[in-house]
Amino acid sequence: MLEIEGKLASCSSHGTIIDVWVMQDYEAEDWALKYRIDLLTMPLPWFALPEFYIPEMALLNHRELLLCNSMSTPGPGCLVHCDIDGKLIGYFKIKEGKHTIYFTKHYFQESIIPLPFSEMQEYKEPPFFMGL
Repeated sequence: MLEIEGKLASCSSHGTIIDVWVMQDYEAEDWALKYRIDLLTMPLPWFALPEFYIPEMALLNHRELLLCNSMSTPGPGCLVHCDIDGKLIGYFKIKEGKHTIYFTKHYFQESIIPLPFSEMQEYKEPPFFMGL
């Protein structure tokens, strides 16, 4: 699940196509296909496309996707960075057997709700957590 333009969104992939669906009406549970990205239109290298399989993807900066490609057959995969309009931003080949990439869909987003451990303590002591 993702958030795009303040609305709930979800991505799905089939082959080299990535669909981005956005919730249009919460009460009616109405979803609309907002973006369709075809990886075949991107200038990706040979290692990124044959038997492309996308088990993990994440949204960055509300307009960019990071795709973790693993091959359906043993071999190297890659990370593909593109925007939701289908423009390739970059890619990185994952060397076979050299590194393990742990990919998560979670990212830190600042909360508008103050948390008790980040507020000033009694007697003007510094907050428990100062941030990163």
